[in-house]
Amino acid sequence: MNTGNTDMFEQAYLEQWLKTTRHYLFADRENLVDATETALLESNLESHGAQDRFISRARGSLLRLLKRTARQDQNPLHELERAFYFQISFIARHPDIPKRLLGWLSHGGDGRIRRRIQVVINNYELRLCRIIDQAKHQGLIRADIEPHTAASFFVGIIQSLALRMNADLRQRERLLREAVEVFALYRAGVVSLSK
Repeated sequence: MNTGNTDMFEQAYLEQWLKTTRHYLFADRENLVDATETALLESNLESHGAQDRFISRARGSLLRLLKRTARQDQNPLHELERAFYFQISFIARHPDIPKRLLGWLSHGGDGRIRRRIQVVINNYELRLCRIIDQAKHQGLIRADIEPHTAASFFVGIIQSLALRMNADLRQRERLLREAVEVFALYRAGVVSLSK
């Protein structure tokens, strides 16, 4: 993923990630999206039950993404990087999912739905907080970094990228380029100077 120096990325790795992700995004969409996600996106989400099912499926997708990032690698910065890129790839493939969830969260409506979405976000933040805390204990990030604040900022970056995304294919490529730049800035801000 990166060189031995934790604050530098190998350019070849970033180019390969962008190439692989671009192929993944622009491949035949019918083969990539399973029937349940397609039905979910096309269904009427006005009722509380439909919204609740939508949140459950989105939560399940998010948890699967986090489980995929937890590999045998002992470097929590690599795990954090994988979590970020898996999340961005998911947003690029399914831009409507985060937009709907964030829209329901911000536009009032049913309080139960807002609370449920907030619980999903809070659980994601807690998982990120544990990864960041582990990196802090290993001396990979600065000692003055508060893990909860860094995790909240991480989630805010993802939400910001998701809100600017639309279904346009050019927007997807732009999202991927911006994600690489933004994560490099985030990482530079938290990484320990001695590493």
